[in-house]
Amino acid sequence: MRKLNTSVKKNVLWLVTISFISLTLLITNVNIVFGQVSGNLTSQAAAKEWIKIDTPSDGKQVPMDRDLLISGSSSDDASTDCGVSVIVNNVKPYHSASATGSGGLNDYSQWNFTLSSNYTQIKEGPNRITAKLSCSPPITKWYSVNVNGFQSSQSNENISVPTLTPSVLNPTNASTAQNTSSKELPPQTQTQSQQLLSTSSGNTTESSSGKSKELNVVIKAAKNPVPRGDDQNITVTVTDLSSNENIVGAAITGKLLYPGGNYVKDFSGTTDTNGQFVNSWTIGKHGDVGELTIEVQASAPGYESKSATGQFQISTG
Repeated sequence: MRKLNTSVKKNVLWLVTISFISLTLLITNVNIVFGQVSGNLTSQAAAKEWIKIDTPSDGKQVPMDRDLLISGSSSDDASTDCGVSVIVNNVKPYHSASATGSGGLNDYSQWNFTLSSNYTQIKEGPNRITAKLSCSPPITKWYSVNVNGFQSSQSNENISVPTLTPSVLNPTNASTAQNTSSKELPPQTQTQSQQLLSTSSGNTTESSSGKSKELNVVIKAAKNPVPRGDDQNITVTVTDLSSNENIVGAAITGKLLYPGGNYVKDFSGTTDTNGQFVNSWTIGKHGDVGELTIEVQASAPGYESKSATGQFQISTG
């Protein structure tokens, strides 16, 4: 009788153990499936969201000594829970824009923001304007333009007009489609090792012959886009704008402005015998995806310093 009771107890114990293991496996599988479905739905929702700056346009000359109206459009409407904010030259924090869509106060399909001295001002030369679309559940999109500030009180002949350096990458925000941000456009016909927009601006100096001398600065990224966690390098090439000769020993200083203005990394160096400086680093595994901006300043004896900006995309990988 005792042996029978012991056998029954063992069978019950095995039955309970097997039931517990089966239940645990079932719960785990349900969580995995739910996580996959949830992730897919989030990705699909993120792909539908976009934001765009319509005014000012990329590369536009804007006055330094007056308020600047920044306006744009987005995928938002009165039925979605999104907001738009703007940051200029990475001067934090972001400032909220006003909804001007036909759906009322919560319709950011059209939006605007007035940049005034209460926040910050346009500086002379290159300026970076970034608009951010923030939606719930958490989805964030960015869009940026580069503009050039000048003193509106100067006569036209005294205004220094930045030089747009030819680039092998389609210009930032070149897409006119309303269903995506230019930051998320895939590379087109160029090789990925030569894809980057470089915009240079600066002043000139006179040589002994009376002819102006000016630097030309070009930035190229090894990868575009580059997945999080991968190595990346950028090559800065400095030449004489007139003769196209390489500038050896030019001093390079620069910044890497990560997506959303959440992180800034400085770098510096000098150009080699080919007039080139290479900066290499590893993209963080857990940072934001989107557009990374490169700001470079180059200087050399006999030349005025020249600034340049460029961008590439960071992807999830």
